[in-house]
Amino acid sequence: MWRRILFQRSGGHYLFWLSAIYLIVGFSNIAYKFTEAEYIQVVWILCLMIPLVVKPVARWLNMRTLWEL
Repeated sequence: MWRRILFQRSGGHYLFWLSAIYLIVGFSNIAYKFTEAEYIQVVWILCLMIPLVVKPVARWLNMRTLWEL
């Protein structure tokens, strides 16, 4: 069951793995201080927007873009 939840293509799948990457980058930024936290937040928000505005990515994740709602 967990394999299906974590590895199927859906918006939740995308959000889960993107948040895991954000957590790893955030903790490594705390440890090594390679950039300001605001830049990491802006990139994360832009990555969250990708399925909402790019139709092939939204279709791959079984979602709809903002203008298709």
